[in-house]
Amino acid sequence: MRHEGQRYGEFPYHVHLDDVERLTQSFGLNAMIVAQLHDILEDTTTSVDELLLDFGEVITLAVSYLTDPLGVDRATRKKQLHERFKQLDEHEDAARLALIVKACDRLANVKASRLFNPEKFKLYQSEHSAFRSAAYRRGLCEMIWWELDMMIEVGDKLGRK
Repeated sequence: MRHEGQRYGEFPYHVHLDDVERLTQSFGLNAMIVAQLHDILEDTTTSVDELLLDFGEVITLAVSYLTDPLGVDRATRKKQLHERFKQLDEHEDAARLALIVKACDRLANVKASRLFNPEKFKLYQSEHSAFRSAAYRRGLCEMIWWELDMMIEVGDKLGRK
């Protein structure tokens, strides 16, 4: 496992990857594969060539679309990533997979942060408008977006007094 030893908060990193994969199940096997690989290029020593050899062009391109650009700070990286997402054509297989997995990844992160990291949850709330503007495509994983929007809009009020 390439993420061996990495953590997602208090949990082994695979917990996050498994959460994202579960959210992608209704979108098919390729979406589930991309979900498991979505952070591999930025978080491990795995190369694009290795992915290409093992998974083919569509999966590799989708994972590449999801990989954070190199940047000095989070705001710069996210701005560059959002610009990339705006350019994606959801009718192209790799782009469609990337947009679906990114929405599922964000939903998994928002759910986890709401429970375990309120400061991170507030960060996701502050980023949501720009993220949605870049990554949302009408008709593509609408239920994921609906749940994500609800978590962002009222998530910090749900279950709390």
